[in-house]
Amino acid sequence: MSAASPATIRLGAMALALAAWGCSAEESSTGPSAESAPDVASLATYVIRDLGTLGGAFSSARAINSAGVIVGTSNVPGSTLPHAFVWKNGVMSDLGALAGGHSEATAINDDGVIVGWSTVKSGATRAVRWQNGRKKNLGTLGGRNSQATGINEFGIIVGWSETASGNRHAFIWRNGAMTDLGTLGGPTSQANGISRGGVVVGQSTTASGERHAFRWKDGGFKDLGAQGRQYSFATAINTKGQIVGALGPTQDAAGEELEWTAGFLYYQEAFTFVGGTRPAVIPRAISPVGVVVGQAFDTGDEPRAERAWVWESGSVTALPTLVPDGLDSHAGAYGVNRAGTIVGFSKASAGTSHAVLWRRQ
Repeated sequence: MSAASPATIRLGAMALALAAWGCSAEESSTGPSAESAPDVASLATYVIRDLGTLGGAFSSARAINSAGVIVGTSNVPGSTLPHAFVWKNGVMSDLGALAGGHSEATAINDDGVIVGWSTVKSGATRAVRWQNGRKKNLGTLGGRNSQATGINEFGIIVGWSETASGNRHAFIWRNGAMTDLGTLGGPTSQANGISRGGVVVGQSTTASGERHAFRWKDGGFKDLGAQGRQYSFATAINTKGQIVGALGPTQDAAGEELEWTAGFLYYQEAFTFVGGTRPAVIPRAISPVGVVVGQAFDTGDEPRAERAWVWESGSVTALPTLVPDGLDSHAGAYGVNRAGTIVGFSKASAGTSHAVLWRRQ
């Protein structure tokens, strides 16, 4: 497998971007309004902490559990292939990899079970579970590659796998077996998150060839639609059943507008815009109490800055970086726990990017 670029380390599973049933039993009777959030607000202040690396120049945190244990990926000395890490009590530890030598941790539950992916000797990727110091290759749906993207408190894992035909399909892994969730009628799908109650979210192609966010429960798909946009995808779901994701550009978009996305929160069959009004906004995670975090991109800038943000109570706040914010700054928020502690990455110096956490003051 070729060496991972800094963008690969920062963005990890960026592949994210590119039957109906009612409200989940997890959902309460009230939810957010469908009003757009203002671009910037001083709702809370945050301090940033550099989590370091496994010895290389780049690292990125992807998820955090209720106990404050963090997982992600980092470069390691003597290799161009990043490794999955777990950070606990101030110490970052290498989780290792399968025979291919490249791995990434994408999610962790409150029992400390970690999932992600690793390459095997052939260079293909496999969904992986790390538990009690041991790695488990979860296999595939008959194809070459698979990756795990989420895990809930009962150890049920979701992600995507190629099938024997080569198409990527969403899967759910439980009781030692990987099951194909199917699609919205098209050839492909991908699961990106799972709630405590087993509700799965992600994206799938439809029979007409569109790419739409979906919600899946007990074998039934709910197409969330795209609100008239070119596509949509869902990235995460919390215990309440609140779903976050992004809507693509408008149907008449042209030029750099084709890169524009709008962040959304979907709850009780209604969309709320979140994350501000920069050209490209992607929510990455939502806490059990509805705090949303993600990234915003200034698509017209060269270099194109990436900025981390947090949205709560209808307002969005830009998160601080390890270096002064500017056109060449890079930061993104990927995970948030119940306490509101946020994790992600930030540019640390010229040519480096480090895993970080943001703690609310």
